Amino acid sequence: MKTRQEMIRSSNGKDQLYVKIWQPEGQSKGMLQLIHGMIEHIERYDPFAQYLVSKGFTVIGHDHLGHGKTVAEQNEYGTFGETNGADYLVADVGLVQRFALEQFPAQPYYLLGHSMGSLVLRNFLYQKNTKLAGAIIMGTTLEAPAKMTSAALLTKSLMPFRQQAWPYRVMENLVFGQHNRRFQPNRTAKDWLSSDPQQVDAYLADPHTQFHFSLSAYRDLFLLTKKASAPRLLQKIDRELPLLLISGKEDPVGHYGKSVRKLANYLNQQGQRHLTVYLLEGGRHEILNETNKQVVFHEIWQWLESNG
Repeated sequence: MKTRQEMIRSSNGKDQLYVKIWQPEGQSKGMLQLIHGMIEHIERYDPFAQYLVSKGFTVIGHDHLGHGKTVAEQNEYGTFGETNGADYLVADVGLVQRFALEQFPAQPYYLLGHSMGSLVLRNFLYQKNTKLAGAIIMGTTLEAPAKMTSAALLTKSLMPFRQQAWPYRVMENLVFGQHNRRFQPNRTAKDWLSSDPQQVDAYLADPHTQFHFSLSAYRDLFLLTKKASAPRLLQKIDRELPLLLISGKEDPVGHYGKSVRKLANYLNQQGQRHLTVYLLEGGRHEILNETNKQVVFHEIWQWLESNG
């Protein structure tokens, strides 16, 4: 296996995106681009990427604006930009894809988005990218657009107080406040991420996951979710594009499978012709970091192979 790192300019015209590439030594069967979630980074996907490389696939991914090694200054953590942040996140996926296709042309190309990355991915799929062989929507949700509009308005109302600490506590409670309820008694505030305590502890000890979102980033998150959940926009996804919806049955972000099934119903109703749904028994939010993660690795590999 070979790995390398690159820096490419973000769609915002000023920041440099950290890009990681995992390659097999021999011929590559295809390429999977990873889009990571909220308050994490691409290096956390290393075990999964290594597994796919062992099966002959090339993997590429980047750290979003405000995340991981894309961050140049400490005060940039948790922000995508004061304006147009959601647009930058979506456009950066396209930039990384174009970079990858220049480096590795003429092989099947797939996208995988986890959690917030799944929302970015769904927004990206509205553009009907003809170069894709398939897309994997992982750890996702589906929310009422009106609810997201209200959340964005709340964020706007808190902007005058952004120099104080309490607005961020309000937003964190709004987004994460109920996630741990199903897993009481709670050992940590992040038990909802995985049933594997070692993975939870690793997340809590990671210096690149210990930051807070800015209010503008929360606004961008709600905008991404609203657009990713809008039935009229979901109709724009290419009906011929193979899709895999994969999440944990115990994932609070996906309302314990309900949002995933509802999204699948929307897609089926609009005539999606190649849709696969997989809910991992006992799986919480980060199914790539679960105790039975090898089951997930295998499921995704088999899906890639069947759509290559």
